[in-house]
Amino acid sequence: MLRELRIRDVAIIEDVAVEFGPGLNVLSGETGAGKSIILGALGLILGARGSADMVRAGAESAEVQARVDLDPALIDALNQLDLPGATEDEGLLLRRIVMRNGRSRAYVGQSAVPIASLRRLAGLLVDYASQHEHQVLLDERRHAGILDRFGGLEAQVAALGESVELLRGKLAERSRLAQLEHEHRAREDYLRFQIEELDKLEPVAGEQESLASRRLQLRHAEELAQKARAADELLRAGGGSVLETLEHALRPLREINGIDPSLGEALEGLESALIQVEEASRDVSEYRGGLSADPLELEEVEDRLVALRQLARKHRCDVEDLPAAHERLRSELDELAGLEHRLSDLEPAIREARARSARLATALTRARAEAAKRLSSIVEGELGSLCMKGARFVPSLHALTSSDEGVGLGEDGGAPFATMEGAERVQFQLGANLGEDLKPLAKTASGGELSRILLALRRALAGTSPVQTCVFDEIDSGMGGETAEVVAQKLSSIAEEHQVLCITHLPQIAARADHHFRVEKSLAGGRTRTGVVALDAAEAVGELVRMIAGSSSTASAHDFAEDLLRRAKAERFDRMDPPSSRRKQE
Repeated sequence: MLRELRIRDVAIIEDVAVEFGPGLNVLSGETGAGKSIILGALGLILGARGSADMVRAGAESAEVQARVDLDPALIDALNQLDLPGATEDEGLLLRRIVMRNGRSRAYVGQSAVPIASLRRLAGLLVDYASQHEHQVLLDERRHAGILDRFGGLEAQVAALGESVELLRGKLAERSRLAQLEHEHRAREDYLRFQIEELDKLEPVAGEQESLASRRLQLRHAEELAQKARAADELLRAGGGSVLETLEHALRPLREINGIDPSLGEALEGLESALIQVEEASRDVSEYRGGLSADPLELEEVEDRLVALRQLARKHRCDVEDLPAAHERLRSELDELAGLEHRLSDLEPAIREARARSARLATALTRARAEAAKRLSSIVEGELGSLCMKGARFVPSLHALTSSDEGVGLGEDGGAPFATMEGAERVQFQLGANLGEDLKPLAKTASGGELSRILLALRRALAGTSPVQTCVFDEIDSGMGGETAEVVAQKLSSIAEEHQVLCITHLPQIAARADHHFRVEKSLAGGRTRTGVVALDAAEAVGELVRMIAGSSSTASAHDFAEDLLRRAKAERFDRMDPPSSRRKQE
């Protein structure tokens, strides 16, 4: 349930807070008072697009807050969005801020979230119906969803969708493998040739750097040998070498240390230096011994570097990437070699996925046909009470064809065809008057008829969704008299299962409100402001009189308003304590 809606600096609303209650919440007021702005602000909480022109003149931003009740479905959705900490004892706070530059921010609890997160939660919070929602009925792509929701078929649709998606994936894999097989021979020969080239060269990671280093040694072998020999002689050869000098220095220090250890650190340092010089001397000696001016080896090294670079250019990669390219080519060749086996293994999986999809599609079609009959009966009954007696409403099922981008579920991939949404297209058809042929809604229904059908569908769908709040925005437009009474009864009936927010100009509906709010404009400080007033019993009578007679309050209008309230109260009492129950008590 929507507990509270607070709106700041949205259009002509400066600061309004409305506390809604269970049952039927009615918002009434003169045309242009700002009723639609309130629902537009609620739309921001549901993830609707915000724009800079929504921000009140002179304000830096517009802000909307809504506090809603928590229920298991909403808590589960919050966990899926990784927002478990958003839950609070007093409900869930949702917030949307639209800046003057058109940018907006959204919050769930204290956590900033993408606008898409609000849209994901919206389906659990509000079901919105308005006089402009006729477009939903005229969009035949939405008809299957309405029928599935009525029949509780969402799980079946999801199961079929998963199966069809799996089948599509396997068919795409088979197509890919078949294409590869078609290209197999020429590609295989090409791969073998490339692999043979790489096999002959056998490139190794890091090889280019070591070859370049070896080439440098070979080119400067004589110069390097001379310098290494000079260093070697200074370190260890002949009198006065570094090693001999260190040995001479250590001898008296060791004798001193035997008597006075105060030079112990100096002795340890020189002994460590002696070890390091000995190791360096050995390294220089080994390096010197490994040097050779071998022109044949130099030629081999240079030839290999050239060969590696040429092969790298051929494969359009760096020399260092040749081993990885070698491995990729081997893997591709192995894949080609196993194509025939993989294709044969894929066929049973395709048959199984196709058969499962066919079973699920058939079951869904059967369930939709049954749901269509029940929905047709309910809606036709509702339309009869809405002054459309004799009208026929039929959700018609049309089998998909190959042109509908469905996947074939037959053994040969032919009919029947199905998409992830089912094996048929659902089309709502109407025969508005007795004896008229059924025609698609888009081709036959007037605006008034669409309003009645929309209300009838909402009545049929009541209780089929976990949604907390149903919003009706002037869905009663163009109705009056006996029809208005029936619409009021139906909205009251829906309010028994869901919280209902309704904008209306009909006193028959307002009289049944469990909570009645008047939306009104005022002038203060040269600015227009919209306010919302929760009406008490006496104020509700005055608002009904205004709705009946306009600015000219008459005794008859007052009597009619009182009569509407009495009848609404009596019907509410009958629902709470039906006559059969009272008779049993008596």
